[in-house]
Amino acid sequence: ERLQEDSRHSSDVNLHIKTQGYNNGEEVEVRLESSNNQVLIVRGIIQDNQAVITNIFKDT
Repeated sequence: ERLQEDSRHSSDVNLHIKTQGYNNGEEVEVRLESSNNQVLIVRGIIQDNQAVITNIFKDT
C-alpha cells in the first residue's frame, strides 16, 4: 500500500515478503522500480514462508 506522504523513516525501511511453495533456506529476489525508473534488486532467505530484508535503502 502506498504512503500518502513522505515517511520520516524513509532510509530505515524493511521489506517483509510472504511466500507459498518455497522451502526454508531458498533465496528470493525482488526487483523494485521507482517512479523515476531507478531499480533496486534485493534478496532474502525464506524461513517459515517469509523473508525479511532489513534496511533496503541503506546503501542507495
